[in-house]
Amino acid sequence: MAASDRQLVPVALDGTSRPRRRGGVAATVLESYGLLWLATLLAAIVAIPVAGQLRGVFGFRLTLAPTGTASMAALIAVNNVRAAAVPLLFAVLKIGPRRWLSIVGDVVVGASLAVNVALGGLALGAYGLALLRYLPQWPLEWGGLALALAGWRRARRGQGDPCELALLAIGTAILLCLGALLETYAVPQA
Repeated sequence: MAASDRQLVPVALDGTSRPRRRGGVAATVLESYGLLWLATLLAAIVAIPVAGQLRGVFGFRLTLAPTGTASMAALIAVNNVRAAAVPLLFAVLKIGPRRWLSIVGDVVVGASLAVNVALGGLALGAYGLALLRYLPQWPLEWGGLALALAGWRRARRGQGDPCELALLAIGTAILLCLGALLETYAVPQA
């Protein structure tokens, strides 16, 4: 075909409907990661004006942590995996024709992750940047939660398949276990 045969034809788009964007797994994971960090930042900002009261409620002391042990790392990892299991469990249940799980899953997954993220953000807002040296694990933990959340979000849209969900679950477990090791051994210790 010769270049002179090509023509640009304007296409009228309906202004009321947007084409539905269907990103891949990586896009969903990055969006989920961004959502978790945004929620953390918002909770921290909300906490700043009432930082004194929150410090009284939380009762944290920013002192040296006890020396880390393998059992401590295992307990932290189990707790983190438990939190990430909620969206993954609903994603497993959602694969298939069960539409009613979307609403229940949105509520339970949203509440579960909101509590985890809000507590971290509120603590950060209450204690300020001094708390960051005790949180080297956050990028890994939020990454693990983002993988789990991405599993739910993709299953909810009918995009998840069992193999993909299994890989997301394995990635979640790996990141959360690495995060538990950081939380155990990389924080300031006595």
